[in-house]
Amino acid sequence: METKNEQKAIIDIGSNSIRLVVFSYSRVKGLIEHLNIKTVARLSMHIDEEGNLSSEGIHILIENLLKFKDILNDISVTNVFAAATAAIREANNCEMVLLEAEKHTGIQISLLSGEQEAYYGYLAVIHSTNITTGVTIDMGGGSTEVTYFENKKIKFSHSFSFGAVSLKKKFIQGSSITLEEKENLIAYVWEQFQGLPWLHNLQAPVVAIGGSARNLAQVDQQRKNFALNGIHQYELSASDLQEISYEFAQFSFERLKKLDGLSADRADIIVPALETFRIFMEVVKSSAFIYSKKGLREGIILAHLIDQFPDDFKVNDVIKNAIRHVLGKFNMNENESLHLFGIFSSIYDKFMQWGFIAPLDNKKLHLHAFQLFHIGKEIEQDAYSQQTFHIITNLTIDGISNEDRLKIALIASYKNKGTFKQYIEPYQHIISTMESKKLRDVGALIRFIKGINVLGRSPIKDVFLTKTAANTIEFIFLVSEKYMLEQYQAEKLKRHLEKIVDMEVKLKFVDMEEIQE
Repeated sequence: METKNEQKAIIDIGSNSIRLVVFSYSRVKGLIEHLNIKTVARLSMHIDEEGNLSSEGIHILIENLLKFKDILNDISVTNVFAAATAAIREANNCEMVLLEAEKHTGIQISLLSGEQEAYYGYLAVIHSTNITTGVTIDMGGGSTEVTYFENKKIKFSHSFSFGAVSLKKKFIQGSSITLEEKENLIAYVWEQFQGLPWLHNLQAPVVAIGGSARNLAQVDQQRKNFALNGIHQYELSASDLQEISYEFAQFSFERLKKLDGLSADRADIIVPALETFRIFMEVVKSSAFIYSKKGLREGIILAHLIDQFPDDFKVNDVIKNAIRHVLGKFNMNENESLHLFGIFSSIYDKFMQWGFIAPLDNKKLHLHAFQLFHIGKEIEQDAYSQQTFHIITNLTIDGISNEDRLKIALIASYKNKGTFKQYIEPYQHIISTMESKKLRDVGALIRFIKGINVLGRSPIKDVFLTKTAANTIEFIFLVSEKYMLEQYQAEKLKRHLEKIVDMEVKLKFVDMEEIQE
């Protein structure tokens, strides 16, 4: 049983906001977020003409830290790591600010360098996506960190001393940006990126981190009526960013504040962020802008956890670990969920060889759907199919795209053709008719295999298929021990196989001991 003492807190002191996150980790369930509280502090707006964080800025910092300290005391969390980024890092009175904060709150603040900040963002991305080569951009309030990685290994990193809040302060006088201000801002950001030679023409996907990137992804989902839930790994194109830029140019500040997907407290800084991302895409020559929900805080947490549990955080096992954690949250064993997958694969390969089934665009989905099949039974036995579809379409599964997650949900929730048709109806613009049939057939086959796994004991050890001249397919299951329940279930469910092959299916169970005799 997890105790409060095993929970850890991260306080992220950014240039725009200060955030408190409390989490715990277990190998079975993964990283669990228990608390996430944000206050908009805008510390970078409190840097005075001498380059110092003003007394008002210091007061805001201390006030928020004391509030967070009261919360942590209330929930009995004592393990706290506080990290400060650009606003404090670049203040001339940085050391005094840190000393004052510790004196009044008792919280020791670690000052992150730009390189550390960039590294933590990269670490979060490689452990929560399946992108092997890419460029990260983490735009905060007072700085912007970028990295380039190949085969999940970091090659370059850099921290620019501008962010969404500091760009607003530097270029925008009123609440809305004028055409001249926008041109000046673009020229400045373009010049900054041009000064970093390794960034040019990388032609790799851009992975964007931070609140401004999240808001743009949410805005894009709203404007496209995106039917799937989930924001992590959501992808926009360069032309999407251009279209949003055109739309924002037509909006008044009041309209921006009310725009679906955009936080009201970001309405005055979203244009500097958007234009920065747009120029960045141009310099990198990238066509894909992918939002990562996991960023600096997750990177800090991961750095701690990787030291303690190195075997749990291998960069090429992102999906495997994510699926294990989903199963763990529903008290399902990873190995048990794979029971009989070999039998499924044997039948699937034979069906494909005979032309009854066409391969999915991504064959790896078989494994994930097999593991998560009818996971909704853990919530409601009578509505397991509906629950399964709802759970998977509303989950974040690291390393799996939104479209693939939908496909897994359709397979894993399969009950019959009727429910499948009902679930896929709102998503027919995403999944083609041809792919739809492939998914339905895979779901029907898994439905049969999982259905004969009675009580999880399955005595089935192997399967052989033969096709007869009489338009019949015979399945010969090699079994050990008792198999009456399995045989009963197989006969009951064989109609799912017959719908795939459009032929009669005969089932035969053969005791392995009888063969050996």
